[in-house]
Amino acid sequence: MTNLKPYFLIYLGSIFFVLAAYFHLSYDNWSLKKALTTALPLVVIEYCFLLPGNHAAKEELSLNPIQILVIMIVFNFINLWIFNFFVTKSIVNYKRELLAFAFIIAAFFTSQNIIMKK
Repeated sequence: MTNLKPYFLIYLGSIFFVLAAYFHLSYDNWSLKKALTTALPLVVIEYCFLLPGNHAAKEELSLNPIQILVIMIVFNFINLWIFNFFVTKSIVNYKRELLAFAFIIAAFFTSQNIIMKK
């Protein structure tokens, strides 16, 4: 049976990623300071789940970084749709979200190329 711990940790991390990135957008008239003070603790919690999850996925499940990236993107899309449907009750701007994830993928491949050249 497959160890589900890495998937669970990555999923929990993606929940906090979506909350950190989009929670303040559901409220009007938030200052940048208030948005940051709300988002930063959520980002720390996100990393507390994502880093052990990514490590466990690589070590225990022998997944390569691209497989882990795909898992993270799928979980982020699922959580984003759930958040938009239940919390903000707004439709997803797919062009903006796909562009954001394209930048994440580009950053991932850029970092992998830098690591490979060392």
